[in-house]
Amino acid sequence: MKVEIDVIPNILRVGFLLIFFSSFSQQHPLIKYYDGDLKLTRKQEDSLVQKTLKERESNYLMALAHFQNGAILTRNGKDAEAYTGYITAFDYLQNADTVDHYLFSSILLRKGVILHNYKLYEEAVKNYQDALDASYQFSINHGLNTEYNVALAMMQFDPKNGFEKFLALKNKVNDDVNRLAEILNQIGLFYKRTEQYDDAIATYESGLELGVSGRLKANLLQNISDVYFHQQDYKNQEKYLREVLSTSKGNHFLALMDLGECYLLQDRKEEALEVLIKAEAMYDKQSLKPEHIKVYKWLMQASDDPVPYANRHIEELNNYIESSDKLKDTMKTLAMKNILAAVEAEQQKKEETSLLRILAILGAAASIVILLTWKIWWNRLRRNLGLKITRAMEG
Repeated sequence: MKVEIDVIPNILRVGFLLIFFSSFSQQHPLIKYYDGDLKLTRKQEDSLVQKTLKERESNYLMALAHFQNGAILTRNGKDAEAYTGYITAFDYLQNADTVDHYLFSSILLRKGVILHNYKLYEEAVKNYQDALDASYQFSINHGLNTEYNVALAMMQFDPKNGFEKFLALKNKVNDDVNRLAEILNQIGLFYKRTEQYDDAIATYESGLELGVSGRLKANLLQNISDVYFHQQDYKNQEKYLREVLSTSKGNHFLALMDLGECYLLQDRKEEALEVLIKAEAMYDKQSLKPEHIKVYKWLMQASDDPVPYANRHIEELNNYIESSDKLKDTMKTLAMKNILAAVEAEQQKKEETSLLRILAILGAAASIVILLTWKIWWNRLRRNLGLKITRAMEG
Protein backbone atom coordinates (compact mmCIF):
# COMPACT_ATOMS: atom_id res chain seq x y z
CA MET A 1 0.00 0.00 0.00
CA LYS A 2 2.85 2.36 0.81
CA VAL A 3 4.41 1.76 -2.65
CA GLU A 4 1.17 2.73 -4.40
CA ILE A 5 0.96 6.03 -2.46
CA ASP A 6 4.58 6.90 -3.41
CA VAL A 7 4.10 6.04 -7.11
CA ILE A 8 1.16 8.42 -7.71
CA PRO A 9 2.99 11.65 -6.75
CA ASN A 10 5.98 10.51 -8.84
CA ILE A 11 3.76 9.98 -11.89
CA LEU A 12 2.16 13.39 -11.37
CA ARG A 13 5.57 15.03 -10.93
CA VAL A 14 6.96 13.47 -14.13
CA GLY A 15 3.80 14.37 -16.04
CA PHE A 16 4.00 17.97 -14.85
CA LEU A 17 7.66 18.21 -15.88
CA LEU A 18 6.89 16.80 -19.35
CA ILE A 19 4.06 19.33 -19.86
CA PHE A 20 6.30 22.15 -18.59
CA PHE A 21 9.20 21.12 -20.87
CA SER A 22 6.89 20.83 -23.88
CA SER A 23 5.46 24.29 -23.20
CA PHE A 24 8.93 25.77 -22.65
CA SER A 25 10.35 24.16 -25.81
CA GLN A 26 7.71 25.80 -27.99
CA GLN A 27 8.69 29.18 -26.53
CA HIS A 28 12.45 28.66 -26.83
CA PRO A 29 14.09 31.82 -28.27
CA LEU A 30 15.76 29.84 -31.08
CA ILE A 31 12.38 28.50 -32.23
CA LYS A 32 10.87 31.98 -32.04
CA TYR A 33 13.79 33.31 -34.09
CA TYR A 34 13.42 30.50 -36.64
CA ASP A 35 9.67 31.19 -36.89
CA GLY A 36 10.35 34.89 -37.46
CA ASP A 37 8.75 35.99 -34.19
CA LEU A 38 12.03 37.17 -32.67
CA LYS A 39 14.35 39.73 -34.27
CA LEU A 40 18.05 39.44 -33.42
CA THR A 41 21.27 41.09 -34.52
CA ARG A 42 23.90 38.79 -36.00
CA LYS A 43 25.87 38.94 -32.75
CA GLN A 44 22.77 38.00 -30.72
CA GLU A 45 21.97 35.19 -33.16
CA ASP A 46 25.49 33.78 -32.82
CA SER A 47 25.30 33.97 -29.01
CA LEU A 48 21.91 32.22 -28.92
CA VAL A 49 23.06 29.46 -31.28
CA GLN A 50 26.24 28.75 -29.32
CA LYS A 51 24.29 28.71 -26.02
CA THR A 52 21.78 26.22 -27.46
CA LEU A 53 24.55 23.97 -28.79
CA LYS A 54 26.01 23.77 -25.27
CA GLU A 55 22.68 23.16 -23.50
CA ARG A 56 21.62 20.26 -25.79
CA GLU A 57 18.03 20.47 -24.56
CA SER A 58 16.34 18.44 -27.31
CA ASN A 59 17.07 16.93 -30.70
CA TYR A 60 14.84 19.50 -32.41
CA LEU A 61 16.62 22.43 -30.78
CA MET A 62 19.98 20.89 -31.67
CA ALA A 63 18.81 20.54 -35.30
CA LEU A 64 17.79 24.21 -35.31
CA ALA A 65 21.05 25.30 -33.68
CA HIS A 66 23.21 23.44 -36.20
CA PHE A 67 21.03 24.78 -39.04
CA GLN A 68 21.41 28.40 -37.90
CA ASN A 69 25.10 27.83 -37.17
CA GLY A 70 25.50 26.68 -40.76
CA ALA A 71 24.23 30.07 -41.94
CA ILE A 72 26.68 31.83 -39.60
CA LEU A 73 29.60 29.72 -40.84
CA THR A 74 28.67 30.41 -44.48
CA ARG A 75 28.60 34.15 -43.80
CA ASN A 76 32.12 33.80 -42.38
CA GLY A 77 33.36 31.96 -45.46
CA LYS A 78 33.52 28.55 -43.74
CA ASP A 79 31.46 26.59 -46.26
CA ALA A 80 33.03 23.21 -45.54
CA GLU A 81 32.22 23.48 -41.82
CA ALA A 82 28.73 24.71 -42.67
CA TYR A 83 28.17 21.68 -44.92
CA THR A 84 29.07 19.17 -42.20
CA GLY A 85 26.95 21.21 -39.78
CA TYR A 86 23.91 20.79 -42.03
CA ILE A 87 24.51 17.03 -42.07
CA THR A 88 24.50 17.05 -38.26
CA ALA A 89 21.33 19.16 -38.23
CA PHE A 90 19.62 16.65 -40.53
CA ASP A 91 20.63 13.73 -38.27
CA TYR A 92 19.24 15.47 -35.17
CA LEU A 93 16.02 16.33 -37.01
CA GLN A 94 15.51 12.70 -38.02
CA ASN A 95 15.59 11.73 -34.33
CA ALA A 96 13.49 14.67 -33.08
CA ASP A 97 9.96 14.40 -31.70
CA THR A 98 8.98 17.55 -33.66
CA VAL A 99 8.25 16.99 -37.35
CA ASP A 100 9.43 19.96 -39.41
CA HIS A 101 9.18 19.26 -43.14
CA TYR A 102 10.25 22.78 -44.09
CA LEU A 103 13.47 22.44 -42.07
CA PHE A 104 14.25 19.09 -43.71
CA SER A 105 13.89 20.69 -47.14
CA SER A 106 15.80 23.84 -46.17
CA ILE A 107 18.80 21.85 -44.91
CA LEU A 108 18.99 19.90 -48.17
CA LEU A 109 18.63 23.10 -50.19
CA ARG A 110 21.51 24.78 -48.33
CA LYS A 111 23.71 21.72 -48.76
CA GLY A 112 22.95 21.85 -52.48
CA VAL A 113 23.85 25.56 -52.68
CA ILE A 114 27.27 24.92 -51.09
CA LEU A 115 28.00 22.05 -53.47
CA HIS A 116 26.78 24.20 -56.38
CA ASN A 117 29.18 26.99 -55.41
CA TYR A 118 32.01 24.46 -55.30
CA LYS A 119 31.15 23.35 -58.85
CA LEU A 120 29.96 19.90 -57.73
CA TYR A 121 26.88 20.25 -59.89
CA GLU A 122 25.64 16.66 -60.00
CA GLU A 123 25.90 16.33 -56.23
CA ALA A 124 24.11 19.68 -55.87
CA VAL A 125 21.23 18.50 -58.09
CA LYS A 126 20.84 15.36 -55.94
CA ASN A 127 20.40 17.53 -52.81
CA TYR A 128 18.05 19.95 -54.58
CA GLN A 129 15.88 17.09 -55.81
CA ASP A 130 15.83 15.53 -52.33
CA ALA A 131 14.71 18.94 -50.99
CA LEU A 132 11.73 18.76 -53.38
CA ASP A 133 10.57 15.42 -51.93
CA ALA A 134 6.78 15.25 -52.13
CA SER A 135 6.54 14.31 -48.44
CA TYR A 136 7.96 17.71 -47.42
CA GLN A 137 5.68 20.68 -46.96
CA PHE A 138 7.07 24.05 -48.02
CA SER A 139 5.99 27.32 -49.60
CA ILE A 140 5.50 27.66 -53.36
CA ASN A 141 8.32 30.20 -53.49
CA HIS A 142 10.69 27.80 -51.71
CA GLY A 143 9.79 25.11 -54.25
CA LEU A 144 10.28 27.42 -57.24
CA ASN A 145 13.64 28.62 -55.92
CA THR A 146 14.79 25.03 -55.54
CA GLU A 147 13.55 24.05 -59.01
CA TYR A 148 15.44 27.04 -60.44
CA ASN A 149 18.61 25.83 -58.72
CA VAL A 150 18.11 22.32 -60.15
CA ALA A 151 17.88 23.70 -63.69
CA LEU A 152 20.80 26.10 -63.15
CA ALA A 153 23.14 23.36 -61.88
CA MET A 154 21.98 20.91 -64.54
CA MET A 155 22.88 23.40 -67.29
CA GLN A 156 26.52 22.82 -66.31
CA PHE A 157 26.63 19.07 -67.00
CA ASP A 158 23.41 18.26 -68.86
CA PRO A 159 22.46 21.46 -70.76
CA LYS A 160 19.61 19.95 -72.75
CA ASN A 161 17.74 18.71 -69.67
CA GLY A 162 18.56 21.93 -67.82
CA PHE A 163 17.09 23.87 -70.73
CA GLU A 164 13.92 21.72 -70.67
CA LYS A 165 13.54 22.36 -66.94
CA PHE A 166 13.82 26.12 -67.48
CA LEU A 167 11.16 25.94 -70.20
CA ALA A 168 8.82 24.08 -67.81
CA LEU A 169 9.61 26.46 -64.95
CA LYS A 170 8.86 29.49 -67.12
CA ASN A 171 5.17 28.61 -67.12
CA LYS A 172 5.02 28.49 -63.31
CA VAL A 173 6.32 31.98 -62.50
CA ASN A 174 4.20 34.37 -64.56
CA ASP A 175 3.55 36.60 -61.54
CA ASP A 176 7.23 36.89 -60.53
CA VAL A 177 8.67 39.27 -63.12
CA ASN A 178 12.28 39.16 -61.90
CA ARG A 179 12.37 35.37 -61.63
CA LEU A 180 10.78 35.06 -65.08
CA ALA A 181 13.44 37.38 -66.52
CA GLU A 182 16.18 35.28 -64.87
CA ILE A 183 14.73 32.14 -66.46
CA LEU A 184 14.53 33.83 -69.86
CA ASN A 185 18.15 34.88 -69.43
CA GLN A 186 19.18 31.24 -68.85
CA ILE A 187 17.12 30.06 -71.84
CA GLY A 188 18.82 32.73 -73.95
CA LEU A 189 22.24 31.50 -72.80
CA PHE A 190 21.36 27.99 -73.98
CA TYR A 191 20.30 29.33 -77.39
CA LYS A 192 23.56 31.30 -77.66
CA ARG A 193 25.63 28.26 -76.66
CA THR A 194 23.92 26.19 -79.36
CA GLU A 195 24.36 29.04 -81.90
CA GLN A 196 20.62 29.69 -82.22
CA TYR A 197 21.36 33.40 -82.24
CA ASP A 198 17.98 34.75 -83.40
CA ASP A 199 16.18 32.76 -80.69
CA ALA A 200 18.71 33.98 -78.12
CA ILE A 201 18.15 37.65 -78.97
CA ALA A 202 14.36 37.23 -79.02
CA THR A 203 14.47 35.54 -75.59
CA TYR A 204 16.67 38.25 -74.05
CA GLU A 205 14.41 40.94 -75.52
CA SER A 206 11.40 39.20 -73.93
CA GLY A 207 13.16 39.53 -70.58
CA LEU A 208 13.74 43.26 -71.15
CA GLU A 209 10.10 43.76 -72.12
CA LEU A 210 9.10 42.68 -68.62
CA GLY A 211 10.43 46.02 -67.38
CA VAL A 212 13.18 44.67 -65.12
CA SER A 213 15.89 47.01 -63.86
CA GLY A 214 19.29 47.06 -62.16
CA ARG A 215 21.76 44.21 -62.51
CA LEU A 216 19.25 41.89 -64.21
CA LYS A 217 18.53 44.42 -66.97
CA ALA A 218 22.27 45.01 -67.42
CA ASN A 219 22.92 41.25 -67.73
CA LEU A 220 20.27 40.90 -70.45
CA LEU A 221 21.74 43.84 -72.37
CA GLN A 222 25.29 42.46 -72.01
CA ASN A 223 24.17 39.05 -73.26
CA ILE A 224 22.46 40.58 -76.31
CA SER A 225 25.70 42.41 -77.12
CA ASP A 226 27.57 39.07 -76.90
CA VAL A 227 25.24 37.51 -79.47
CA TYR A 228 25.79 40.40 -81.88
CA PHE A 229 29.56 39.99 -81.34
CA HIS A 230 29.32 36.33 -82.43
CA GLN A 231 27.31 37.47 -85.46
CA GLN A 232 30.00 40.09 -86.21
CA ASP A 233 27.30 42.76 -86.05
CA TYR A 234 29.50 45.32 -84.29
CA LYS A 235 27.09 48.21 -84.77
CA ASN A 236 24.39 46.51 -82.66
CA GLN A 237 27.02 45.20 -80.24
CA GLU A 238 28.14 48.78 -79.59
CA LYS A 239 24.53 49.93 -79.18
CA TYR A 240 23.79 47.42 -76.40
CA LEU A 241 27.15 47.90 -74.67
CA ARG A 242 26.39 51.64 -74.49
CA GLU A 243 23.07 50.74 -72.84
CA VAL A 244 24.92 48.60 -70.28
CA LEU A 245 27.14 51.58 -69.48
CA SER A 246 24.06 53.73 -68.96
CA THR A 247 22.76 51.44 -66.18
CA SER A 248 24.03 51.99 -62.63
CA LYS A 249 24.19 48.26 -61.80
CA GLY A 250 25.91 47.07 -64.98
CA ASN A 251 29.35 45.46 -65.13
CA HIS A 252 31.00 48.56 -66.58
CA PHE A 253 34.46 47.03 -66.62
CA LEU A 254 33.31 44.15 -68.83
CA ALA A 255 31.28 46.48 -71.05
CA LEU A 256 34.24 48.84 -71.57
CA MET A 257 36.55 45.93 -72.32
CA ASP A 258 34.12 44.49 -74.88
CA LEU A 259 33.57 47.92 -76.38
CA GLY A 260 37.34 48.38 -76.77
CA GLU A 261 37.58 45.07 -78.63
CA CYS A 262 34.53 46.03 -80.72
CA TYR A 263 36.27 49.27 -81.81
CA LEU A 264 39.54 47.46 -82.55
CA LEU A 265 37.75 44.99 -84.81
CA GLN A 266 36.49 48.01 -86.77
CA ASP A 267 39.98 49.62 -86.74
CA ARG A 268 38.70 52.52 -84.58
CA LYS A 269 41.87 52.69 -82.48
CA GLU A 270 41.41 56.12 -80.91
CA GLU A 271 37.94 55.22 -79.56
CA ALA A 272 39.25 51.84 -78.44
CA LEU A 273 42.12 53.47 -76.55
CA GLU A 274 39.72 55.87 -74.81
CA VAL A 275 37.41 53.18 -73.42
CA LEU A 276 40.21 50.73 -72.60
CA ILE A 277 42.03 53.36 -70.51
CA LYS A 278 38.76 53.78 -68.57
CA ALA A 279 38.62 50.02 -68.08
CA GLU A 280 42.23 49.96 -66.87
CA ALA A 281 41.40 52.65 -64.32
CA MET A 282 38.74 50.32 -62.86
CA TYR A 283 41.30 47.54 -62.34
CA ASP A 284 41.26 46.03 -58.85
CA LYS A 285 44.11 43.74 -57.80
CA GLN A 286 41.80 42.00 -55.34
CA SER A 287 39.58 40.71 -58.16
CA LEU A 288 42.15 39.79 -60.79
CA LYS A 289 40.57 37.84 -63.65
CA PRO A 290 41.70 36.78 -67.14
CA GLU A 291 39.57 39.65 -68.48
CA HIS A 292 41.94 42.15 -66.87
CA ILE A 293 44.78 40.72 -68.93
CA LYS A 294 42.69 41.11 -72.09
CA VAL A 295 42.48 44.85 -71.43
CA TYR A 296 46.26 45.13 -71.73
CA LYS A 297 46.27 43.03 -74.88
CA TRP A 298 43.72 45.36 -76.49
CA LEU A 299 45.63 48.42 -75.21
CA MET A 300 48.81 47.14 -76.88
CA GLN A 301 46.89 46.97 -80.17
CA ALA A 302 45.26 50.38 -79.76
CA SER A 303 48.29 52.36 -78.55
CA ASP A 304 51.02 53.98 -80.64
CA ASP A 305 53.41 53.06 -77.83
CA PRO A 306 52.47 49.49 -76.82
CA VAL A 307 55.61 48.81 -74.76
CA PRO A 308 54.29 50.06 -71.37
CA TYR A 309 51.14 47.98 -71.81
CA ALA A 310 53.19 44.97 -72.92
CA ASN A 311 55.27 45.22 -69.73
CA ARG A 312 52.15 45.62 -67.62
CA HIS A 313 50.51 42.74 -69.44
CA ILE A 314 53.43 40.40 -68.66
CA GLU A 315 53.44 41.50 -65.02
CA GLU A 316 49.70 40.97 -64.60
CA LEU A 317 49.83 37.63 -66.39
CA ASN A 318 52.48 36.40 -63.95
CA ASN A 319 50.41 37.64 -61.01
CA TYR A 320 47.37 35.87 -62.38
CA ILE A 321 49.21 32.57 -62.74
CA GLU A 322 50.38 32.85 -59.13
CA SER A 323 46.90 33.59 -57.78
CA SER A 324 44.74 31.90 -60.37
CA ASP A 325 41.04 31.93 -59.57
CA LYS A 326 40.66 28.81 -61.66
CA LEU A 327 43.30 27.01 -59.59
CA LYS A 328 41.62 28.17 -56.38
CA ASP A 329 38.26 26.89 -57.62
CA THR A 330 39.81 23.52 -58.50
CA MET A 331 41.39 23.20 -55.06
CA LYS A 332 38.12 24.19 -53.37
CA THR A 333 36.26 21.57 -55.39
CA LEU A 334 38.80 18.87 -54.49
CA ALA A 335 38.59 19.85 -50.82
CA MET A 336 34.80 19.52 -50.87
CA LYS A 337 35.10 16.14 -52.65
CA ASN A 338 37.32 14.96 -49.79
CA ILE A 339 34.69 16.10 -47.30
CA LEU A 340 31.97 14.22 -49.21
CA ALA A 341 34.15 11.10 -49.25
CA ALA A 342 34.76 11.39 -45.50
CA VAL A 343 31.04 11.83 -44.83
CA GLU A 344 30.23 8.81 -46.99
CA ALA A 345 32.87 6.71 -45.20
CA GLU A 346 31.48 7.76 -41.82
CA GLN A 347 27.95 6.88 -42.92
CA GLN A 348 29.12 3.50 -44.18
CA LYS A 349 30.91 2.91 -40.88
CA LYS A 350 27.70 3.70 -39.00
CA GLU A 351 25.75 1.32 -41.22
CA GLU A 352 28.35 -1.42 -40.74
CA THR A 353 28.35 -0.82 -36.97
CA SER A 354 24.56 -0.95 -36.97
CA LEU A 355 24.66 -4.19 -38.99
CA LEU A 356 27.19 -5.69 -36.57
CA ARG A 357 24.94 -4.76 -33.66
CA ILE A 358 21.98 -6.43 -35.33
CA LEU A 359 24.05 -9.53 -36.05
CA ALA A 360 25.30 -9.54 -32.45
CA ILE A 361 21.72 -9.26 -31.14
CA LEU A 362 20.56 -12.02 -33.50
CA GLY A 363 23.55 -14.15 -32.47
CA ALA A 364 22.76 -13.62 -28.80
CA ALA A 365 19.09 -14.41 -29.40
CA ALA A 366 20.03 -17.56 -31.32
CA SER A 367 22.36 -18.61 -28.50
CA ILE A 368 19.59 -18.13 -25.95
CA VAL A 369 17.16 -20.15 -28.09
CA ILE A 370 19.75 -22.92 -28.50
CA LEU A 371 20.50 -22.88 -24.77
CA LEU A 372 16.81 -23.02 -23.84
CA THR A 373 16.19 -25.80 -26.38
CA TRP A 374 19.14 -27.78 -25.05
CA LYS A 375 17.97 -27.23 -21.45
CA ILE A 376 14.42 -28.39 -22.27
CA TRP A 377 15.80 -31.42 -24.13
CA TRP A 378 18.17 -32.22 -21.26
CA ASN A 379 15.41 -31.90 -18.66
CA ARG A 380 13.13 -34.19 -20.69
CA LEU A 381 15.96 -36.68 -21.13
CA ARG A 382 16.66 -36.71 -17.39
CA ARG A 383 12.99 -37.04 -16.60
CA ASN A 384 12.58 -39.94 -19.06
CA LEU A 385 15.67 -41.65 -17.68
CA GLY A 386 14.35 -41.16 -14.17
CA LEU A 387 11.03 -42.78 -15.10
CA LYS A 388 12.75 -45.72 -16.74
CA ILE A 389 14.96 -46.24 -13.67
CA THR A 390 11.93 -46.04 -11.33
CA ARG A 391 9.99 -48.53 -13.45
CA ALA A 392 12.96 -50.89 -13.56
CA MET A 393 13.30 -50.77 -9.79
CA GLU A 394 9.58 -51.36 -9.32
CA GLY A 395 9.64 -54.26 -11.76
